[in-house]
Amino acid sequence: MMNKKKKTKKKELKNQIPKKIIFNNFYNFIIIISLLLFLILNVYLSQTISPLYEKLTNNDKKAIIDYLKKIKTLPHFKTELKKFTNIFGQSIVKEVFFDDEQRKIKIKKLEEALKKNPKSRDVLMSLAILYQEDGNERLAKEYFKKAKEIDPMIK
Repeated sequence: MMNKKKKTKKKELKNQIPKKIIFNNFYNFIIIISLLLFLILNVYLSQTISPLYEKLTNNDKKAIIDYLKKIKTLPHFKTELKKFTNIFGQSIVKEVFFDDEQRKIKIKKLEEALKKNPKSRDVLMSLAILYQEDGNERLAKEYFKKAKEIDPMIK
């Protein structure tokens, strides 16, 4: 009786072992394929240079101005601006901050128009948008709230 139990256990073990081996082989195969794909993708992406970076290294002034505009809020902006100012001169500073200056001029004109007509929904909305673009959330919300009081249909 004991021998029969041992034999059945041995048969069960023999049946289980190949399943484990197959599972482990499949698992290993998936890992190897994943690593291979990762390596191929990594090599490909490391060889592909961003078009913006390529333009920056070729000192394309327009690309550099776009780059500087995009990184204005980052801590290393000042060092980058200084580096490119040494290459292109002060004109690049004016071009990088041109949109900001234009926005300030528009804000001044709209503030003057608002003094003449404080209930102008369009002026209030324009000011809200310009202040939001300028990063002044407090004033943007204030002007938006005033515009909404005048025209509740504004969302």
